Amino acid sequence: MADDKKTEEARKATSDGTQDTVQNGEMTTEEIEDRLGTEELDDFAETELPLSETETETETETETETETETETETETETADQNADHSVHVPVIQERIVEKRGGFGAALLGGFVAALLGFVAGKGQFLDSFLPPSLRDTPVNLEPLETAQAAQASELARLQSSVAEIDIPDLDPVLARIDVLEAAVNDQSTQQDMGDANAEIEERLRSLSEKVAELESRPLTASLSEDVVAGFEAELERVRNSLTEQQAEVERMVADAQDMERVSAEAARIASAQSVVARLRSALDAGNPFSGLLDELARLQVAVPEELKTVADTGVVTLSGLQDQFPPAARSALAASREETKDTGGLIDFVHRHLGARSVVPREGDDPDAILSRAGAAVDEGHIAAALQELTSLPEAGQAAVSEWQMAAKTRLDAEAATAALSQSLNAN
Repeated sequence: MADDKKTEEARKATSDGTQDTVQNGEMTTEEIEDRLGTEELDDFAETELPLSETETETETETETETETETETETETETADQNADHSVHVPVIQERIVEKRGGFGAALLGGFVAALLGFVAGKGQFLDSFLPPSLRDTPVNLEPLETAQAAQASELARLQSSVAEIDIPDLDPVLARIDVLEAAVNDQSTQQDMGDANAEIEERLRSLSEKVAELESRPLTASLSEDVVAGFEAELERVRNSLTEQQAEVERMVADAQDMERVSAEAARIASAQSVVARLRSALDAGNPFSGLLDELARLQVAVPEELKTVADTGVVTLSGLQDQFPPAARSALAASREETKDTGGLIDFVHRHLGARSVVPREGDDPDAILSRAGAAVDEGHIAAALQELTSLPEAGQAAVSEWQMAAKTRLDAEAATAALSQSLNAN
């Protein structure tokens, strides 16, 4: 900027000097034109140099001051020889604009984030202003939770039932099955033996026909007695051989038939034992088993009457008997104490009114001691021992516990019948 001022002052001084000289009439017209041309070139050269320096300063100021805009203007005027024409230098204007993020964009982003946070936190409040199709519909999980709890209870019950099932010993059944498989494998051998027997019978038939043919031939008179005797001896030998072979064939056929019969019987017994094993599982689970008895009948197995009477309903499980015993025992104890109330002492009077019952087995012949021992036997799964203890109760006590006794006895009879049926099959 300082150089521009100096150039402008020099130009003005020159113009003033030229005008003074012209006015004074001391210079000719040619001299004036030459001088003006020379001054014009000098002024233009002097003006171009500051212009480059100004651009350099502009670039330097742009690097150090990022928020300013620099404008450089350079004007050069030159008077012509007639002072009526002037040479104009085009104005060079350079503008550098640096783009940077303003405060408005940050403010707008913060407003959008705040709006999204409000929508996320007040979703239920905004639901009332939204159309029904865009509202957040609540889900009632109570039916699902109820169904899940019911399934969990049913699963626990099934697990308890499965745990109570006493898996029978299947080793005898597996052994029978192995025997049956061996018998089936022997059937191919029996088939080969049958083919061999047929071939032998065919050969015997052919020999018999030849012998009959020889016997029918008349002996010629020319044959000697020795030849005839030798022929008859050979014929007798052939007959004996045929008889022996026929006996051997009959023996082989009988053996094959016996083996086939044994194989069929083994298969029947193995199938029956498998049904009995399933029958024992049904008894343990308390399920009906009439279909299993029908299978045994088809296998020609006699079914005990103790099983037929409970086939449609099943028997009470061991856990069922254990659960039913405590209330039955309390009823039996109350009935027994009521029957013997006139003979008891003060302690019996207190127990009768309190309804207390011993849960630990103890010695004695009173109803409480008897029921305590019976209860311990039931807890251990010894149903037969518990029934034996209950026979010592007074008549009133036995009447109160009679229903439980009947259920327990039915189960024991069914188990005994199943065990006897299995033993009879193993004996065969």
